[in-house]
Amino acid sequence: MTRVLVTGAYGFLGRYTVKELRENGYQVVAFGRDMDKLSQLKGEGVELYQGDFCNLDDIVDACKGVDYVIHCGALMKGWGKKADFIRTNVEGTRNVLEACERNHVKRLVYTSSPSVRPLENNTHLTEDDYNEDNHISHYVESKIMAEKLVRGQDKVPYAMIRPRGLCGVGDQNMLPLFVKVNSTVGIPMFNRGEVIADLCCIENVALSLRLCMERDEAVGQVYNITNGEPMKMTVLADALFSELGTKPKYLRLPFGLAYGIAVVLEFLFKLFGSKVAPPLTRYNVCTLGRSQVFDISKAQRELGYKPKITIFEMFKDYAADYLKNH
Repeated sequence: MTRVLVTGAYGFLGRYTVKELRENGYQVVAFGRDMDKLSQLKGEGVELYQGDFCNLDDIVDACKGVDYVIHCGALMKGWGKKADFIRTNVEGTRNVLEACERNHVKRLVYTSSPSVRPLENNTHLTEDDYNEDNHISHYVESKIMAEKLVRGQDKVPYAMIRPRGLCGVGDQNMLPLFVKVNSTVGIPMFNRGEVIADLCCIENVALSLRLCMERDEAVGQVYNITNGEPMKMTVLADALFSELGTKPKYLRLPFGLAYGIAVVLEFLFKLFGSKVAPPLTRYNVCTLGRSQVFDISKAQRELGYKPKITIFEMFKDYAADYLKNH
Protein backbone atom coordinates (compact mmCIF):
# COMPACT_ATOMS: atom_id res chain seq x y z
CA MET A 1 0.00 0.00 0.00
CA THR A 2 1.24 3.49 -0.85
CA ARG A 3 2.51 5.32 2.22
CA VAL A 4 2.06 9.09 2.50
CA LEU A 5 3.50 11.27 5.25
CA VAL A 6 1.48 14.34 6.21
CA THR A 7 3.19 17.07 8.23
CA GLY A 8 1.05 19.19 10.50
CA ALA A 9 -1.32 16.24 10.54
CA TYR A 10 -3.52 17.41 13.42
CA GLY A 11 -3.83 20.98 12.12
CA PHE A 12 -6.89 22.29 10.31
CA LEU A 13 -5.74 21.27 6.83
CA GLY A 14 -3.73 18.27 8.03
CA ARG A 15 -6.76 16.55 9.57
CA TYR A 16 -8.78 16.84 6.38
CA THR A 17 -5.83 15.68 4.30
CA VAL A 18 -5.38 12.57 6.44
CA LYS A 19 -9.10 11.86 6.06
CA GLU A 20 -9.01 12.40 2.28
CA LEU A 21 -6.08 10.04 1.89
CA ARG A 22 -7.55 7.31 4.09
CA GLU A 23 -10.87 7.43 2.25
CA ASN A 24 -8.94 6.82 -0.96
CA GLY A 25 -6.96 3.81 0.19
CA TYR A 26 -3.63 5.27 1.28
CA GLN A 27 -1.54 4.35 4.31
CA VAL A 28 -0.93 7.60 6.18
CA VAL A 29 1.96 8.57 8.44
CA ALA A 30 0.58 11.41 10.57
CA PHE A 31 3.48 13.60 11.66
CA GLY A 32 3.32 16.23 14.42
CA ARG A 33 4.82 17.42 17.69
CA ASP A 34 1.95 16.82 20.11
CA MET A 35 1.19 13.16 20.75
CA ASP A 36 -2.09 13.93 22.50
CA LYS A 37 -3.35 15.69 19.38
CA LEU A 38 -1.85 13.07 17.08
CA SER A 39 -3.62 10.32 19.01
CA GLN A 40 -6.96 11.80 17.94
CA LEU A 41 -6.10 10.67 14.40
CA LYS A 42 -5.40 7.10 15.47
CA GLY A 43 -7.27 4.54 13.41
CA GLU A 44 -6.98 1.93 10.71
CA GLY A 45 -4.46 2.94 8.10
CA VAL A 46 -2.90 5.76 10.13
CA GLU A 47 0.56 5.54 11.69
CA LEU A 48 1.51 8.17 14.24
CA TYR A 49 4.95 9.77 14.32
CA GLN A 50 5.76 12.32 16.99
CA GLY A 51 8.37 14.75 15.77
CA ASP A 52 9.24 18.28 14.70
CA PHE A 53 10.19 19.00 11.10
CA CYS A 54 12.34 21.86 12.40
CA ASN A 55 14.52 19.02 13.71
CA LEU A 56 16.18 17.44 10.66
CA ASP A 57 16.73 14.06 12.32
CA ASP A 58 13.03 13.76 13.16
CA ILE A 59 11.74 14.37 9.66
CA VAL A 60 14.46 12.30 7.98
CA ASP A 61 13.61 9.31 10.17
CA ALA A 62 9.86 9.78 9.66
CA CYS A 63 10.27 9.73 5.86
CA LYS A 64 11.88 6.28 5.80
CA GLY A 65 9.81 3.97 3.64
CA VAL A 66 7.47 6.77 2.60
CA ASP A 67 6.37 7.14 -1.03
CA TYR A 68 5.02 10.71 -0.89
CA VAL A 69 5.12 13.65 1.49
CA ILE A 70 2.38 16.27 1.80
CA HIS A 71 3.73 19.26 3.68
CA CYS A 72 0.81 20.98 5.47
CA GLY A 73 2.70 22.03 8.59
CA ALA A 74 3.36 25.74 9.04
CA LEU A 75 3.31 28.57 11.54
CA MET A 76 0.11 30.36 10.51
CA LYS A 77 -0.38 32.99 13.20
CA GLY A 78 -1.29 36.48 12.10
CA TRP A 79 1.23 38.02 14.45
CA GLY A 80 4.61 37.11 15.90
CA LYS A 81 8.37 37.38 15.56
CA LYS A 82 9.77 37.13 12.06
CA ALA A 83 12.46 34.72 13.28
CA ASP A 84 9.80 32.24 14.39
CA PHE A 85 8.15 32.28 10.96
CA ILE A 86 11.51 31.83 9.23
CA ARG A 87 12.47 28.94 11.48
CA THR A 88 9.25 27.01 10.95
CA ASN A 89 8.11 27.91 7.46
CA VAL A 90 11.46 28.35 5.71
CA GLU A 91 14.06 26.29 7.55
CA GLY A 92 11.45 23.65 8.36
CA THR A 93 10.62 23.33 4.66
CA ARG A 94 14.35 23.06 3.91
CA ASN A 95 14.49 20.10 6.29
CA VAL A 96 11.47 18.48 4.63
CA LEU A 97 13.15 18.81 1.23
CA GLU A 98 16.35 17.22 2.54
CA ALA A 99 14.41 14.39 4.17
CA CYS A 100 12.61 13.72 0.89
CA GLU A 101 15.91 13.70 -1.03
CA ARG A 102 17.65 11.36 1.42
CA ASN A 103 14.75 8.92 1.38
CA HIS A 104 14.12 9.09 -2.38
CA VAL A 105 10.52 10.23 -1.89
CA LYS A 106 8.66 10.13 -5.22
CA ARG A 107 7.06 13.54 -4.80
CA LEU A 108 6.67 16.36 -2.31
CA VAL A 109 3.34 18.17 -2.37
CA TYR A 110 3.82 21.59 -0.83
CA THR A 111 1.07 23.82 0.55
CA SER A 112 2.06 27.34 -0.34
CA SER A 113 0.03 30.54 -0.05
CA PRO A 114 -1.26 32.98 -2.68
CA SER A 115 0.64 36.22 -2.73
CA VAL A 116 -0.97 39.20 -4.43
CA ARG A 117 -0.42 42.92 -4.64
CA PRO A 118 -2.40 43.58 -1.48
CA LEU A 119 -3.49 47.14 -2.21
CA GLU A 120 -4.88 46.33 -5.65
CA ASN A 121 -8.21 44.91 -6.82
CA ASN A 122 -7.84 42.05 -9.30
CA THR A 123 -10.63 39.74 -10.40
CA HIS A 124 -8.53 37.44 -12.59
CA LEU A 125 -5.36 36.28 -10.84
CA THR A 126 -3.48 33.44 -12.51
CA GLU A 127 -0.51 31.53 -11.13
CA ASP A 128 1.77 33.94 -13.04
CA ASP A 129 0.45 36.90 -11.04
CA TYR A 130 2.24 35.71 -7.91
CA ASN A 131 3.84 38.68 -6.12
CA GLU A 132 7.23 37.93 -4.59
CA ASP A 133 7.52 41.51 -3.26
CA ASN A 134 4.61 41.15 -0.84
CA HIS A 135 5.64 42.20 2.68
CA ILE A 136 2.16 42.50 4.19
CA SER A 137 3.01 40.12 7.05
CA HIS A 138 5.81 37.89 8.33
CA TYR A 139 3.70 34.85 7.50
CA VAL A 140 3.33 35.87 3.85
CA GLU A 141 7.03 36.72 3.58
CA SER A 142 8.04 33.35 5.02
CA LYS A 143 5.75 31.42 2.68
CA ILE A 144 7.20 33.27 -0.33
CA MET A 145 10.70 32.32 0.83
CA ALA A 146 9.70 28.70 1.38
CA GLU A 147 8.07 28.47 -2.05
CA LYS A 148 11.30 29.76 -3.60
CA LEU A 149 13.18 26.95 -1.85
CA VAL A 150 10.89 24.28 -3.27
CA ARG A 151 10.74 25.68 -6.77
CA GLY A 152 14.45 26.50 -6.87
CA GLN A 153 15.72 22.95 -6.42
CA ASP A 154 15.78 19.95 -8.76
CA LYS A 155 16.55 17.09 -6.37
CA VAL A 156 12.98 16.41 -5.19
CA PRO A 157 10.02 16.20 -7.59
CA TYR A 158 7.29 18.49 -6.33
CA ALA A 159 3.82 19.85 -6.94
CA MET A 160 2.38 22.87 -5.19
CA ILE A 161 -0.93 24.49 -4.36
CA ARG A 162 -1.78 28.06 -3.36
CA PRO A 163 -5.14 27.78 -1.58
CA ARG A 164 -7.09 30.94 -0.77
CA GLY A 165 -9.35 31.59 2.21
CA LEU A 166 -9.46 28.15 3.88
CA CYS A 167 -12.64 27.65 5.90
CA GLY A 168 -14.90 24.92 7.22
CA VAL A 169 -15.76 22.91 10.31
CA GLY A 170 -12.79 23.11 12.66
CA ASP A 171 -11.67 26.53 11.41
CA GLN A 172 -9.89 28.39 14.22
CA ASN A 173 -9.23 31.60 12.34
CA MET A 174 -11.45 33.19 9.72
CA LEU A 175 -15.01 32.13 10.48
CA PRO A 176 -14.65 32.34 14.28
CA LEU A 177 -13.22 35.85 13.84
CA PHE A 178 -16.26 36.87 11.79
CA VAL A 179 -18.57 35.53 14.48
CA LYS A 180 -16.63 37.32 17.22
CA VAL A 181 -16.49 40.75 15.57
CA ASN A 182 -20.14 40.49 14.53
CA SER A 183 -21.08 40.21 18.19
CA THR A 184 -19.01 43.28 19.10
CA VAL A 185 -18.06 46.14 16.79
CA GLY A 186 -19.40 44.59 13.59
CA ILE A 187 -17.82 43.21 10.42
CA PRO A 188 -15.73 45.83 8.61
CA MET A 189 -17.34 46.66 5.27
CA PHE A 190 -15.44 48.51 2.57
CA ASN A 191 -16.45 49.94 -0.80
CA ARG A 192 -20.18 49.89 0.02
CA GLY A 193 -20.13 46.10 0.29
CA GLU A 194 -18.91 45.56 -3.28
CA VAL A 195 -15.70 43.73 -2.30
CA ILE A 196 -15.53 40.22 -3.78
CA ALA A 197 -14.08 37.33 -1.78
CA ASP A 198 -12.81 34.03 -3.19
CA LEU A 199 -12.82 31.29 -0.53
CA CYS A 200 -12.10 27.57 -0.45
CA CYS A 201 -13.72 24.87 1.67
CA ILE A 202 -11.12 22.87 3.55
CA GLU A 203 -12.36 19.57 2.05
CA ASN A 204 -11.58 20.89 -1.41
CA VAL A 205 -8.07 21.93 -0.43
CA ALA A 206 -7.40 18.41 0.86
CA LEU A 207 -8.76 17.02 -2.40
CA SER A 208 -6.38 19.20 -4.42
CA LEU A 209 -3.41 17.94 -2.39
CA ARG A 210 -4.30 14.34 -3.20
CA LEU A 211 -4.70 15.16 -6.89
CA CYS A 212 -1.29 16.86 -6.92
CA MET A 213 0.18 13.66 -5.53
CA GLU A 214 -1.56 11.39 -8.02
CA ARG A 215 -1.41 13.25 -11.33
CA ASP A 216 1.77 13.06 -13.42
CA GLU A 217 0.87 16.41 -14.97
CA ALA A 218 1.32 18.07 -11.58
CA VAL A 219 5.08 17.53 -11.31
CA GLY A 220 6.85 20.88 -11.19
CA GLN A 221 3.57 22.78 -11.34
CA VAL A 222 1.81 25.30 -9.11
CA TYR A 223 -1.97 25.62 -8.80
CA ASN A 224 -4.36 28.23 -7.50
CA ILE A 225 -7.05 26.54 -5.43
CA THR A 226 -10.39 28.07 -4.46
CA ASN A 227 -14.00 26.95 -4.60
CA GLY A 228 -14.46 28.84 -7.85
CA GLU A 229 -17.37 30.69 -6.26
CA PRO A 230 -16.31 34.33 -5.91
CA MET A 231 -19.02 36.39 -4.19
CA LYS A 232 -19.52 39.75 -2.57
CA MET A 233 -18.39 39.76 1.03
CA THR A 234 -21.86 40.83 2.12
CA VAL A 235 -23.50 37.88 0.33
CA LEU A 236 -21.17 35.50 2.15
CA ALA A 237 -21.78 37.13 5.53
CA ASP A 238 -25.55 37.15 5.03
CA ALA A 239 -25.48 33.42 4.20
CA LEU A 240 -23.24 32.47 7.13
CA PHE A 241 -25.20 34.36 9.77
CA SER A 242 -28.50 33.18 8.35
CA GLU A 243 -27.34 29.61 9.08
CA LEU A 244 -26.30 30.76 12.56
CA GLY A 245 -29.78 32.17 13.14
CA THR A 246 -28.82 35.83 13.32
CA LYS A 247 -27.98 38.78 11.10
CA PRO A 248 -24.63 40.31 10.21
CA LYS A 249 -23.79 43.69 11.67
CA TYR A 250 -21.63 45.80 9.40
CA LEU A 251 -19.18 48.55 10.27
CA ARG A 252 -18.68 50.81 7.27
CA LEU A 253 -15.07 51.96 6.98
CA PRO A 254 -13.08 53.98 4.43
CA PHE A 255 -10.24 51.74 3.17
CA GLY A 256 -7.54 54.43 3.39
CA LEU A 257 -8.41 55.33 6.97
CA ALA A 258 -8.51 51.70 8.10
CA TYR A 259 -5.20 50.93 6.41
CA GLY A 260 -3.57 53.97 8.00
CA ILE A 261 -4.80 52.97 11.45
CA ALA A 262 -3.47 49.44 10.88
CA VAL A 263 -0.02 50.80 9.97
CA VAL A 264 0.11 52.85 13.19
CA LEU A 265 -1.15 49.98 15.34
CA GLU A 266 1.37 47.53 13.89
CA PHE A 267 4.19 50.00 14.54
CA LEU A 268 3.14 50.54 18.16
CA PHE A 269 2.58 46.85 18.87
CA LYS A 270 6.03 46.00 17.45
CA LEU A 271 7.64 48.88 19.33
CA PHE A 272 6.35 47.56 22.66
CA GLY A 273 6.99 43.92 21.76
CA SER A 274 3.38 42.84 22.06
CA LYS A 275 2.73 39.13 21.65
CA VAL A 276 -0.93 39.89 20.94
CA ALA A 277 -1.93 40.97 17.43
CA PRO A 278 -3.31 44.49 16.92
CA PRO A 279 -7.10 44.68 16.55
CA LEU A 280 -6.53 45.85 12.98
CA THR A 281 -3.64 44.74 10.72
CA ARG A 282 -2.71 45.63 7.15
CA TYR A 283 -3.28 42.02 6.13
CA ASN A 284 -6.82 41.95 7.51
CA VAL A 285 -7.70 45.33 6.00
CA CYS A 286 -6.48 44.28 2.55
CA THR A 287 -8.18 40.87 2.77
CA LEU A 288 -11.53 42.48 3.60
CA GLY A 289 -11.11 45.61 1.55
CA ARG A 290 -9.79 44.45 -1.81
CA SER A 291 -11.40 42.15 -4.38
CA GLN A 292 -9.07 39.31 -5.36
CA VAL A 293 -10.38 36.47 -7.50
CA PHE A 294 -8.20 33.54 -8.52
CA ASP A 295 -8.32 31.64 -11.81
CA ILE A 296 -8.46 27.90 -11.03
CA SER A 297 -8.74 26.72 -14.64
CA LYS A 298 -5.23 25.25 -14.60
CA ALA A 299 -6.11 23.00 -11.64
CA GLN A 300 -9.38 22.03 -13.32
CA ARG A 301 -7.63 21.22 -16.57
CA GLU A 302 -4.50 19.43 -15.35
CA LEU A 303 -5.64 17.92 -12.05
CA GLY A 304 -9.28 17.29 -12.87
CA TYR A 305 -9.99 19.42 -9.80
CA LYS A 306 -13.69 19.77 -9.11
CA PRO A 307 -14.79 21.08 -5.70
CA LYS A 308 -16.91 18.52 -3.87
CA ILE A 309 -18.57 20.89 -1.40
CA THR A 310 -19.97 24.36 -2.03
CA ILE A 311 -19.51 27.45 0.13
CA PHE A 312 -23.17 27.40 1.16
CA GLU A 313 -23.02 23.69 2.09
CA MET A 314 -19.93 24.44 4.17
CA PHE A 315 -21.71 27.29 5.96
CA LYS A 316 -24.56 24.93 6.85
CA ASP A 317 -22.13 22.34 8.25
CA TYR A 318 -20.11 24.98 10.10
CA ALA A 319 -23.20 26.53 11.67
CA ALA A 320 -24.53 23.15 12.79
CA ASP A 321 -21.20 22.33 14.44
CA TYR A 322 -20.88 25.80 15.98
CA LEU A 323 -24.41 25.80 17.45
CA LYS A 324 -23.90 22.29 18.82
CA ASN A 325 -20.60 23.13 20.55
CA HIS A 326 -21.27 26.70 21.66
